[in-house]
Amino acid sequence: MFGKTLDHAQKFPLDFIEPGVSILILGGGSGELLSTLLQKHPAVSVDYIDLSPKMIELARRKTGNPSSVNFITGTDQNIPDRNYNVVITNFYLDLFSDKRLKEIIDIIKPRLADNVIWLATDFISEKTWHRIFLKIMYVFFKVVTGIEANSLPDWQFALSHAGFREVKSKNFYGGFIKSSVYKRVI
Repeated sequence: MFGKTLDHAQKFPLDFIEPGVSILILGGGSGELLSTLLQKHPAVSVDYIDLSPKMIELARRKTGNPSSVNFITGTDQNIPDRNYNVVITNFYLDLFSDKRLKEIIDIIKPRLADNVIWLATDFISEKTWHRIFLKIMYVFFKVVTGIEANSLPDWQFALSHAGFREVKSKNFYGGFIKSSVYKRVI
């Protein structure tokens, strides 16, 4: 339905990553983004977390299972106790209720370096057709995957309320998808 738009949106903020940093990717999926990330930034260290063992295996195969990537089958409960410079949550924050999203951000925050950047790409709801698409998508994914959320949480508010400020963003697909770079406000 979205063509290459999802890929373009997720790849947009990768230029904001500095060489040699420690990265946390939550809900990484099949590894398409990870492959691009490692090509652009080969000296990074990545903890790559996804709930699906099949997605982890696909990501391993797509990237050649590099030693710089720690593949973890799990959730936010399985984040290693490290200090990350970058967090990537692409089409991840929309899976949860507003309450659960706040809890997840609270779990992640203590593991972040002071100079952290948070790269988030997700859906937004600013137009009538966005709301209609989202309603259809949430019904579909609720039935097919059993996601927790019934509607799009206010992920932008959740990040700003947790002390992150958006410093760069770009909209895709008629403004339905937003890719943002957040920095911690200290």
